[in-house]
Amino acid sequence: MVRVSASILGFLFKAKALKESDNVMIDKINNALKNKSDKFQILHLDIEDGVFVKYNSFTPQMVHKIKCAQKKEAHLMVVDYKKYLKDFFILADMFIIHNEVLKSDFPTTIEFLHKNKKFVGISINPDTAVEHVKHLDKIDLVLVMSVHPGLPGQKFIEHSINKIKKLNELREKHKYHYLIEVDGGIDNIIAEKCSDAGADIVVMGSHLFR
Repeated sequence: MVRVSASILGFLFKAKALKESDNVMIDKINNALKNKSDKFQILHLDIEDGVFVKYNSFTPQMVHKIKCAQKKEAHLMVVDYKKYLKDFFILADMFIIHNEVLKSDFPTTIEFLHKNKKFVGISINPDTAVEHVKHLDKIDLVLVMSVHPGLPGQKFIEHSINKIKKLNELREKHKYHYLIEVDGGIDNIIAEKCSDAGADIVVMGSHLFR
């Protein structure tokens, strides 16, 4: 059965639109997570740097105030991922870094995270082909972006299903151990399609908290 990772990015954009304080936003997030605690297994933290995407999102100080018993995955939509790994290191259990910004020494980062009991994943944008994903034999997860990184509430990109199928085929062929996660525009119907294609985890935000 597919697992659900709850994305709270929409709360941040709504708070900005309403000109709410960080504390008001965090209170709303904590209440929503408490009310939906039986509907998700993972908390998905979208961390944006204003460079890889044009927005800035959660700071370590904000994340520290979020109350959630579930495991936390930090999706680093950033260029300087080493800096953000350091900033959020004690606040997350899984770190997902974009394939598009990986440096040649990334295997050292994988080794460091594993040594410190952290899981590590790689994310791919809609325009990045599965064939370009690196280090599949070493990582714990591949995150397929089924929307373009940035704004919440976008429509699911249908060709993401083919990427899930390819990743599942590669996993079976080579006996890889990574999980497949999908992020963007997901409701219950699309979640079932993703699961049928081989996905293990779907990220839900707007649909989960609507």
